[in-house]
Amino acid sequence: MPSTAIAISFAPSRWALLPPLLSGGGVILLLVWQAPPGIAALAALSLVVGLGWLARRRPRGRLRFVPLGDGGEWQWAEPRGEWRRVRLDCDYLGPWLIGLRLGARRLWVWPDSAAPEARRRLRRLLVVRRGMI
Repeated sequence: MPSTAIAISFAPSRWALLPPLLSGGGVILLLVWQAPPGIAALAALSLVVGLGWLARRRPRGRLRFVPLGDGGEWQWAEPRGEWRRVRLDCDYLGPWLIGLRLGARRLWVWPDSAAPEARRRLRRLLVVRRGMI
């Protein structure tokens, strides 16, 4: 268990837009090939609007673990907000991607959303905490 607080800053990830872009682009290619041009154009417009919406919703903020006694607590702060205690659950821990739940909110930690050292420290802490449960 770490004896000092661990803090990680998250920036919006461009990698998070890649899966919907690839799948949506594939659907649009099929529509261009099989559907009337108006349907394909409407699908392309929907993809652009959807990607814009996703890009604006990408999470940004700071996460930290504060050790308290034998355990500790997780805290989250919006870019210009105060720290508040949150319940953090890790439901996916892979070499490139980490899936977290901050209360009811979903957070994917992509390779470009945090510094490599910060992601490594987070991954190690999550592994240690998972072993304690």
